[in-house]
Amino acid sequence: MYPYDSLRDYAEDLEKQGKLIKINEMDQDKYEISALVYKLNDRLDYKAPSFLAEKVKINDKIHDSPVIGNLLNSFSTVAQCFGVENINDNQGEMYDAAVARIMSFQDEEMKWKMIDPVIVDKKDAPCKEVILTGDDADLGKFPWIKNNPADGSQYISAGSVIMEDADLGKNVGTYRMQVKGPRKVGVYFTNQSHGYKFMMQALERDEESVKVSVAVGIDPISWMMSSTRLAELGEDEFALAGGFRGKPVELVKSETNDLNVPAQAEFIIEGEITMETAEEGPYGEMLGYVGKKVWTFEIDIKTITHRKSPWVYNLWPGIGGAYLTLPWEVGHFTRLKKIMPNLVKLHTPPATASIVIACIDKRLPGEGIEAGLLLAGYRPIGFSKKMIIILDKDIDPTDLNRVIQAVGTRWQPDPASVIVKQSFHIPLEPSSKEMFLSSKIVIDATRQQESEGGPETYPLDNRTVLEERASEAFEIVDKRWDEYFGK
Repeated sequence: MYPYDSLRDYAEDLEKQGKLIKINEMDQDKYEISALVYKLNDRLDYKAPSFLAEKVKINDKIHDSPVIGNLLNSFSTVAQCFGVENINDNQGEMYDAAVARIMSFQDEEMKWKMIDPVIVDKKDAPCKEVILTGDDADLGKFPWIKNNPADGSQYISAGSVIMEDADLGKNVGTYRMQVKGPRKVGVYFTNQSHGYKFMMQALERDEESVKVSVAVGIDPISWMMSSTRLAELGEDEFALAGGFRGKPVELVKSETNDLNVPAQAEFIIEGEITMETAEEGPYGEMLGYVGKKVWTFEIDIKTITHRKSPWVYNLWPGIGGAYLTLPWEVGHFTRLKKIMPNLVKLHTPPATASIVIACIDKRLPGEGIEAGLLLAGYRPIGFSKKMIIILDKDIDPTDLNRVIQAVGTRWQPDPASVIVKQSFHIPLEPSSKEMFLSSKIVIDATRQQESEGGPETYPLDNRTVLEERASEAFEIVDKRWDEYFGK
């Protein structure tokens, strides 16, 4: 139960609820696990269970270390991680509950609650159950996944890279890492990331390398803090995770450096980031397309520590990313409310990171377009979005059927659209000719007032009328839901 102290605690709870399946053996040389992830998403969507493949074939070798995946695949699972009670499959309801819970960890000045981590003794740290040094520190002993045939090689896709800088502070971030040898991985810091800023700072001081430890398989809240830029530059993501958990994260000192790492992790990979760069990739990225080769820093690995029979947690980018980054979205929603008081709800569909949908309490003409342009110009949101859809407050942005209906019935492409011909954009965008540049569109799918070119009288929306004039009908159905199905 909340707060989960480890990946295994969370998985155990999922299994008790029938939300985790165990599979005896899978053949990743034939990309069986990857196909399973896509089929789970195709057939079951947010109801798909997590899975644990107990034995995995990779490079003609059967690994006894299990692979776990599809962990944060719905707003129900995210809500569960943050301690929401009465979990169900109603994704709109679970989204609202998770958002309310996340917002409760902010104070009036929009600062997140922090609880500093605690240091535990080595003997109390499961991540120290096995310590591998020298030639024994061999990544080839473990089932790191090559997600698809177009990827450059196997990747450590769910590693939390832990760094410290004397001037900047601390950083825990998730960056893809290509397995290049028994004791070498590439690590890709985009030039917008905190990790990149740490490396540039070290280069300015003419340092030859940067000490690093990488945690794989950590508790779900610490993992979300690592995977979203919720902390400011230099802030401690583990202190942030402690605030969300309501209790400290337990850390333990690394074997070969002074970095403190999650004691409950499945793996800790320790090493040094060298200042030379090398070619890396390609890799199937978060937008669902295989990215180009890039030049990245590399980590020379010194030591690997892990639990007995450690689990490899793997991500398949392009599936479910918006669930993982919900705390980030909530943080920016609360900031945007300061300049957009009519903003009601903000949502990035899990299927794509390049669309954002918002609903507003529209009162005056032009407010739909204004809201869209504000979102496009707000760098943390607009940087990765090329389509901004604005809706009336009676349309829930998490209900994509209602969103599509509103776009199809309330939107007039002319004049309720604005196209920005060129703007700063995420470098992973597959349709852009030039990196960091893209056109963008604001779609104002609010009811257009007469002065905006809309009809003199706008027809009533069937469902909205029912919700507003007979709201008790929905309350009755909710109360009797199980009764209808004979439960």
